[in-house]
Amino acid sequence: MRTKIQDAISNIELCLTHSKKPVLAWSGGKDSMALLDLVVNKVGAKVPIVFYREQWQPHKYAFQNRIIENWGLEVYTWHPAISNFQQTGDEFEVQNRYIFDNTDMTCPTGITPMEEGQPWVCAMDIYNRPKNQGIIAGWDGMLVGHKLCDSDPIYGGDAGIRVDVRVNPHQCNAFYPIKGWTHDDVFQYCESNNVPIQTSRYEKVDGKWGEKADRSQNCDYVHACTACLDRRESAPKFVHCPKFNCTIENISKRVVWADQSIPSYMKD
Repeated sequence: MRTKIQDAISNIELCLTHSKKPVLAWSGGKDSMALLDLVVNKVGAKVPIVFYREQWQPHKYAFQNRIIENWGLEVYTWHPAISNFQQTGDEFEVQNRYIFDNTDMTCPTGITPMEEGQPWVCAMDIYNRPKNQGIIAGWDGMLVGHKLCDSDPIYGGDAGIRVDVRVNPHQCNAFYPIKGWTHDDVFQYCESNNVPIQTSRYEKVDGKWGEKADRSQNCDYVHACTACLDRRESAPKFVHCPKFNCTIENISKRVVWADQSIPSYMKD
């Protein structure tokens, strides 16, 4: 673990050395919290934070709000330029493309089914959210907490990061300091270094940390209705819409779907 920490520090220092205006991608999840601690407390650097938060179900951001205040983070967020749907089986996402300067990056809004007694939103409202064509920031190096062992419910079981640095000509380069860490490594680091863990999202069962099945406090997901958007052949042509409280058509062929091919840096 000491070697992995040192490798991570070396990657962070590489980013700081070769970037005039570095920035850190952060969500408050375990990986980005470990990365934030490495940057702030191990390297001693203070960089701006990019935090793509959603306006729906704001109660899910209580932990993030506390970290932003307690750590004095300089945080930036804005609306995506484009939003498209993705679906694999029962799993839905809205894939959002955010733009700053010449850089075009994606960040999904995970959709989890409506639950009785839980706030929910129509998935079309997420899709039709206000759009922002981008901002002028000048960031040229982004620290990202993605790992080789990461999986993706849309792309498939293996959507991990293979590279230490993704060089983007004329765009912001991406650095992956904890690429070689496992999920257990991240939790071990957080525990050993007193890094806050969102216990409303993660739990420790029989000595092993993991993500709770309950997504009511998980800001990676929005509780939403997708009844009219199921694009599978077996999907019903007419569905009940809880927003209008009436029967409507399946409109999956009327919305734009994202390209679900795995990016080159996520495969061998």
